[in-house]
Amino acid sequence: MRRGSSGVCGILALLLTGAAALGASTNLVVNGSFEAADPADPRRPLGWALPDGLGVRWEPGGAGGRAIWMDTSISEVEMVRRWRETGLTNTWNIPKPADNAIADTYGLSYYSEPFPVVSGQVYRVRCDIRGKGGVKVWVRGYGHYRGRWTRRYEAVLNAQGSADGWTHNTLEFNPTRRRPDVTEMRVMLYAYYPPARYGFDNVVVEPVVEDEGEAAQEQGK
Repeated sequence: MRRGSSGVCGILALLLTGAAALGASTNLVVNGSFEAADPADPRRPLGWALPDGLGVRWEPGGAGGRAIWMDTSISEVEMVRRWRETGLTNTWNIPKPADNAIADTYGLSYYSEPFPVVSGQVYRVRCDIRGKGGVKVWVRGYGHYRGRWTRRYEAVLNAQGSADGWTHNTLEFNPTRRRPDVTEMRVMLYAYYPPARYGFDNVVVEPVVEDEGEAAQEQGK
């Protein structure tokens, strides 16, 4: 799950510590605007997973330029076929796909690359959303627990979108307040019901300085 990110995370942790101390606005999510392509694989945005190109697409039409778009009206059968074509069945798969829209069951999700956590730090996640329906932005925390690397925490931004335009959504959270073993986080964008097209853009996770408020609406696991 870490995909050899420990070296990069170590550098980012030092940068984050300094930025938090200075109260600087620092986006820990690489390429949260989705404008830059991965030099090693131009099919995907830098700092993010490979979109399948059917249910999850990286294309123009965002709040600023490019964005991530999810179409939850695609059937389970079509999605599994696409995952097989793009070699993503190790990441996503449905054992017995049906003809119903994937919105009715699993929904669609899309992950950022991981980034480090500073113990005790309060963070804010921000995201622009388009599409009226079931949309969430998860920030999931990982760490070593009982000898294995596992998910230990998640904060959930229940985003309020609109079919007519982009809305801005925010949530503050503290991943180590209840789970001190969390050392790494990643963002998961998620859309489900009703079957429709949903957009995500300008994803930001940033440290919050002390006088800006305390964390709220979080859930730890």
